Amino acid sequence: MKNVLFLNLTAFSQTGGIEKFNRNFLKALYETEGETGIKSAAISLYDTDAADKYYPKAKYSGYSRRRVAFVFNSFFKALKYDVVILGHINLSLVGLMIKTFNPRKKVMLICHGIEVWRELPAIQKMLIQRVDKILAVSTYTKDKIVSLHGINADSVSVFHNTIDAYFSLPEKFEKNAGLMNRYGIDEGDVVLYTLCRLSYSEQYKGYDEVLTALPEIISKYPHVKYIIAGKYDEREKSRLDEIISKNNLSANVVFTGFVKDEEIIQHYQLADAYVMPSKGEGFGIVFIEAMACGVPVIAGNKDGSTDAMQTPGSGRLVNPESIEEIVSAIEWVIKNKATRPAEASKQLQRNVMQRFGFNNYKHKLQEQLSLL
Repeated sequence: MKNVLFLNLTAFSQTGGIEKFNRNFLKALYETEGETGIKSAAISLYDTDAADKYYPKAKYSGYSRRRVAFVFNSFFKALKYDVVILGHINLSLVGLMIKTFNPRKKVMLICHGIEVWRELPAIQKMLIQRVDKILAVSTYTKDKIVSLHGINADSVSVFHNTIDAYFSLPEKFEKNAGLMNRYGIDEGDVVLYTLCRLSYSEQYKGYDEVLTALPEIISKYPHVKYIIAGKYDEREKSRLDEIISKNNLSANVVFTGFVKDEEIIQHYQLADAYVMPSKGEGFGIVFIEAMACGVPVIAGNKDGSTDAMQTPGSGRLVNPESIEEIVSAIEWVIKNKATRPAEASKQLQRNVMQRFGFNNYKHKLQEQLSLL
């Protein structure tokens, strides 16, 4: 029987793809206790406590950004555990302390994406060379780790993200009339949808390229609406407003701002396609969420998005730097809207759940733990 300690930056006090991963990792770890007899605990640098439905608060210690206390308490607690799992390479200092004090301690590192697609600082480089196992959320990230950091490929396993354990799978595949009215969508409109954080400092999600492609699309198909959802900073919003104004797209583009959890699924289902030809996505949970809502996807072929798109019926992969390919993919969506069988949405949901459902994710975690 192994004792497992999971160290993470945040799972409950912030939102984002890594936080979703961590919440479900914690839930899978806790359920594994009952199924395999392991014992676990978890410590977070940024959180205060956990949400019991994912992981018991009594087993979760949150240090609310108190870095020194987090590092020392994590180090001393790790002495009592057989396996230490680091949820991010930014936890390299404590991981290196643990591995240096006890080289035989099993340490596993989870790598998500862009944080390891570059030359690493000295401490992170030392840590990634010394861990016993690396879990990469996509094949693309695994390949980057192997090629950039000289890690043996056998030491890196692909460990995909999952559909959240509490994601409410829709049984009906139809557009919400209230949201259509809110955003000025007519019955005959073709809706493209992107959900992401809009940050001036990032700009790799691909919505720029979609906006650039829209004038050509609209010249042939004027009833196309592009909904961009998610929080934005004012500098990025102003930049995008300029692009929209310059290309006369104000009647075709809608910014929703932050979307409430209870409306996430209805927003996905507004779409005839989820479109995000990104260049820096570690995996892209939004892709598999869209598919779970029966919505086909247009994604980029130069990052971790490609793993999500292995789902049968998922949609189209495009070169995210090719406006021509993006235009072609959107035209494919438009042409296929009328002829897409009603059963296609249900089949896409089944396919993505079979590949990325929570139970599959949990079993893969159990398999990885058994190998240490």
